[in-house]
Amino acid sequence: MRHIDSADGARVIAAEILAARTRPFVLISTLPDGSFAFDADKVAHDLDHDAEVVTITTGEATYALEERLPPKSHVFNGAARSYPPDFGADPDWQRSILRFPERDAEDLIEDALAQMVLRLTEAPVRRTWVCATVERISGTSTGNVARLADGQQVIIVADGLPSSLTLADGLDEGGRVEGWLTGKDFAPVPEPVDLVRFTEGVVTLARVTKVTELRAKLTLHPLAPEVDLRRRAVIPGVDDGDNEDVKVNDVLRVGETVRVRVVSEKAGIGLTLIDVGEERPFVPPLSILRGGPPWLRDGVHAAEPAAATASAHGGEPTPVAASPNPETSSPTEAPVGEPAWTRELAHIRDELAGLKDAFVRLGREVRAGTELETLDQLRDENSSLSEELRRARAIQRDHKALATRLRQELRDARSLVTPAQLSGTRTDRSAWPDEESWFRHEVIGTWAARTGASDKQQYPLAPFVIGAGFLDSVREIGDRYTDKVLRGVVDALTGRAAEIPARQLHRLREGPGGSDPYVTRHDGALCWRLSLEIGAASARRLHYWQVPGGTIELSRVVLHDDIEP
Repeated sequence: MRHIDSADGARVIAAEILAARTRPFVLISTLPDGSFAFDADKVAHDLDHDAEVVTITTGEATYALEERLPPKSHVFNGAARSYPPDFGADPDWQRSILRFPERDAEDLIEDALAQMVLRLTEAPVRRTWVCATVERISGTSTGNVARLADGQQVIIVADGLPSSLTLADGLDEGGRVEGWLTGKDFAPVPEPVDLVRFTEGVVTLARVTKVTELRAKLTLHPLAPEVDLRRRAVIPGVDDGDNEDVKVNDVLRVGETVRVRVVSEKAGIGLTLIDVGEERPFVPPLSILRGGPPWLRDGVHAAEPAAATASAHGGEPTPVAASPNPETSSPTEAPVGEPAWTRELAHIRDELAGLKDAFVRLGREVRAGTELETLDQLRDENSSLSEELRRARAIQRDHKALATRLRQELRDARSLVTPAQLSGTRTDRSAWPDEESWFRHEVIGTWAARTGASDKQQYPLAPFVIGAGFLDSVREIGDRYTDKVLRGVVDALTGRAAEIPARQLHRLREGPGGSDPYVTRHDGALCWRLSLEIGAASARRLHYWQVPGGTIELSRVVLHDDIEP
């Protein structure tokens, strides 16, 4: 435990008080004779390492401390404070209650404990791997319901699914699917894309993703590379000069599910719509979700925007053919009167769009399995963690503000609890030999009514004298203010005024400026000012003197703008 007895040392601890800290900072001053009113060793022992405890000599050191700290936030003449760790960020003296020498060390210890920074930790998320049966499919990413083996209903969520996958494509009412259960949220896991099963010659289903007059693009899975099909792979007999007037977009449209045969190509898997008869072996399409049904089914097509369909066919949308097999489709005539250059321009645009898609896929494929992909994943994870950290900090600020407000409300409630209204129990002035005797009796009665049995030893009335002009000032403002004056006097005599923000307790200055010197009497008494009213016209204030030795001298009750002691 450090002791400060010089101006230089006081400036050092002032900087520590205003700096960002992790622990409360307790500062205990000596009485004018050098002794301590608070047991500093007990405070340090009880707080252990949870707070920094420092003592300071009243005199040169406390004057230097007052110069470096915000107004009304220093200590002297045996008083003590505990400064919260973030006091420098919000240096409001009301956040650091001044404990007068008459108070018990336990109050100071409780102040420091209440200012300890609580580090919030989030409980780890508990996930369970389960298999569920799909009960309801909404067709969107929300409203999908499944049931677990124990009968519990859960909500199917798309957490962890790539944006190119949709729940509707991977679910089937009555079907089963596997994934992680967190609370009531069930997140199915994507099935790895495995194209090894599609060997040459087998037939399966594919989804049409792009169509032009001369070619089409199909995919075996939303995450698999698209396969480019030319006219010869869509329209039979093209190589032999047959069906020359039939275009690819006469046969296919975007979103259709079609039967395809797997063929070998140098670039990998190739597809064709020719020769897909029932005699060939059929391999079911891939599943989107682990344990789920195939994502494609015969006759089930994806919805296609009307504008895209019209653009692909050069006019109004054409309906989906009942059978996607080109061998049974009757070719339609090409638009009449369309210039050749417009068809070529449309073809070039389609080719450019296809190249752009190819570059995007190539970028993904190049990065897959490399440090670049790892970097992308780390960036995504970093963004997610940053957002979680921001939310955690916001929650911590809210909890801290709530705790501070609740502590203050508790103090205010304790100070304002009254068993009965004093206005009905006050005695008549005429029953007393003089006005001072009456007022002293009313002060004691107010203290007895406003202080509970358990608090009377903690908040005793300090010895007090009534100044020469005090009763005249009370009489001048009228009887309707007597209750407010009595309550303010009791708060000043018990030391509670420093704990109640509404009292706005502060030392009186010689002028209205914040840098004007404090009012001090020739005998060393300090003049204090507290609020009897807030938000009222000409709000009343109480002035009193704190005399060396602990006696309180009541000075005057004044209006807001009156700064005379």
